[in-house]
Amino acid sequence: MKRKLPQIGLIGGLLAALILCLPLSLLGKNPLLNRVRRYVPDAPVQTPEQDEWTFSADRVVGSHTSEYVEAFGNCTLSLGDNQLRADFARYYQTTGWVFLRGDIRAHWGGDFLQAEEAEFDLNNMTGWLKRGRLFMAKPHVYVEAERVERTPGDTYKFTNAKVTACDGEKPAWSVTTEEGDVELDGRVRLYRSAFRIKDVPVFYWPYMSLPGRKSRQSGFLMPYMSSSKKLGFQMDIPYYWVISDEADMTAYQNYMSKRGYMQGLEFRHANDSATKGLWMVDALKDSRRAVTEADEWKDYQDDGLARPNRSRWWVRSKYNGWLGSPDLQVKLDLDLVSDQNYMRDFKDGPTGFEATRDEFLDTFGRDIRNIDDDIRVSVATLNRSWDRFGVAAKAQYSENLRYMNGNGKASDNPTPQILPELEAFAFQQNIPGTPVEASLETKYDYFWRSKGHSGHRFRATPEVKLPLSTKFFTVIPSLGLDHTSYSLTTHEGYGNQTIVDSGGRNEELDSNATKSGFQSRTLVTTGFNAFSEMTRVFPLAETVTPEPNLAGTSRWTRLKHSIVPRVEYKYTPTITGQDELPYFDRYDRISGVNKVTYSLTNVLDRRRETVVLSPGSGGDPEASVASDYLDFLIFRLEQSYDHNEATRNDQRDLYERRPFSDVMAEIVVKPETYIDLISRSWFSPYKASLTQNENSIRLYKDGLGEISIGYDFLVKIDEYKRYRDKTMSILDLGAKWQLSEDFVLGAKYRHDFNDQKDLERTLRLNWAGECYTLHFQFTQKPNDNRFEVGFDLFNF
Repeated sequence: MKRKLPQIGLIGGLLAALILCLPLSLLGKNPLLNRVRRYVPDAPVQTPEQDEWTFSADRVVGSHTSEYVEAFGNCTLSLGDNQLRADFARYYQTTGWVFLRGDIRAHWGGDFLQAEEAEFDLNNMTGWLKRGRLFMAKPHVYVEAERVERTPGDTYKFTNAKVTACDGEKPAWSVTTEEGDVELDGRVRLYRSAFRIKDVPVFYWPYMSLPGRKSRQSGFLMPYMSSSKKLGFQMDIPYYWVISDEADMTAYQNYMSKRGYMQGLEFRHANDSATKGLWMVDALKDSRRAVTEADEWKDYQDDGLARPNRSRWWVRSKYNGWLGSPDLQVKLDLDLVSDQNYMRDFKDGPTGFEATRDEFLDTFGRDIRNIDDDIRVSVATLNRSWDRFGVAAKAQYSENLRYMNGNGKASDNPTPQILPELEAFAFQQNIPGTPVEASLETKYDYFWRSKGHSGHRFRATPEVKLPLSTKFFTVIPSLGLDHTSYSLTTHEGYGNQTIVDSGGRNEELDSNATKSGFQSRTLVTTGFNAFSEMTRVFPLAETVTPEPNLAGTSRWTRLKHSIVPRVEYKYTPTITGQDELPYFDRYDRISGVNKVTYSLTNVLDRRRETVVLSPGSGGDPEASVASDYLDFLIFRLEQSYDHNEATRNDQRDLYERRPFSDVMAEIVVKPETYIDLISRSWFSPYKASLTQNENSIRLYKDGLGEISIGYDFLVKIDEYKRYRDKTMSILDLGAKWQLSEDFVLGAKYRHDFNDQKDLERTLRLNWAGECYTLHFQFTQKPNDNRFEVGFDLFNF
């Protein structure tokens, strides 16, 4: 027995030495793709293969014949950007499975994991964590769970978890859930969950879905909530549906305590770079109606219309596309509404008039008619253009709200509808072999209406110009022809028709004076446009030296002052007998023109030089000077003289002759930073006072905020050439103050000095936290007070 002890000790020592000196190939051998390579500090450096895991630890125990290898202290496995760390690791050589325990930290597929215990299959990147914490950098989501399982397809499942996008031990908001999962795209689905604020439960939700990495995912969007005198408490819950890569839809469920339940749909699609569409519809059964005008809100009682209907709706759309070929362009503008007050009632919110108008302008660059316009216009156009010529077709429907809902009989509606309009035109171009430039536009329309004249109209307007230039000035005389032909299919006089003339005064036309059959009108127009330009350049500073250590240096080096005098003359003869022609639009009544307009424009243009760096041929950066230009100040004076007004004999007993127009002064200041200023003023030489004024100034600084001041002024005028029935004087103030990185305070104030009342008072607070955004807004308007709150739980 004593002899066996030394033998046993010798054998044990040999085995320990063998284990401690095992070669790399024996510790990570794996018949599968992912292999484990042990890192030995003193061994020669070897570059691991791309499919091999590198492995290091303070101490490793195992053999090439054992089922597994155990590692103790600072255990690390890494493959590319994926890395696993733990205090203890057991690696099963035949299966590629690893068990980890103690201070587990993992960076796996862009996500970060922590746990007390974990197991991972290194071959297919799956596994589980016990009492684990998962952080997904995009969309910045933390998941703490009793158990987290990583399944094939880079998805996670978890039980008894807390989910949040906020940092810290006590997050601003969180969701506790019995079970849930996270997909590859980052979408988080939670089942039987409770929403918490500062760990205090607020409400229970059987199912919740939070957005992920993709910018477009189906699911409920953040609700819109408000309270107002006209609508009551309002909550709009939108659901967003991703139909395909080219199309999506939002369904709105809008509850208003004083008006009822409104439903809305918004469908968007962009099939290709030349095709996009936005289609919107809203409808509700209104619990409030106005059988007479006196039943309406006080601010609506000025149009002579009632609103007895309960069924209310608004259909609108913008569409750009093509037919057969991208060269044959199609555009559609749709605007149909149930009554004259719908847009005024529901102008706020995600589907209101203001939001719709902004989206149409931002997406299509085309506007819709004003919120209180009684005529809503829908237009479909088809056009094709070449280098010199083009053709177009149009259909237009004008919905006159004064003949709906019992306010007027539909059979008495005199609003003309256009179906079709066909147009062919030649762009301005040189006539071969001559210096003369010519253009031509021809247009055919068929007008139809329920009551009144209907028929055909053809209009042709050719024009020729002869540009004449010298080193001092340029003169461009022009000569044009305006021919219009009419052929009525329905001749139905309906008394006087009210139109608005060019001066803003209502004019009564006797439709009974219109003759039936074929009629025509031809007139010649002429004029010229003459201008010159005088410039001088002033040096401000020396040219910037292109040196690398001066990169980013910028300064104004040149200032150019330009003076542009311009004279424009237009002549159109006065045509008599136009009362016998039908009236469909403004082209059917042409007024005589004999007017000269003269202006003087001053422009200050700066040249700025900046030192920029670019990669050099030898790898070192090379410095160069980049120049840019900006017209930062424009000042223009303009006035007209009307010879027809100077020789007028009509109504001399009521209106004295005033051939000179107001002097218009315009100044635009945009030095690129800190200030934007636009001011236009009209001064009457006869009244010796301002008749109109438009001012807009904006002062701003990044990190501080901005202040905007607007003022519009119109004086009441009753002259032969122009008419305004009331004075308008409106002040518009706006401000944003960035209180801190998280808080922005905004205010808006509008006041009518003429009526001596406030039009709007708004106060808004934006609070942007690390994992949420909140905004609170209170607005006071005549006959309505509105409080609005909005929030977004994920600010990424």
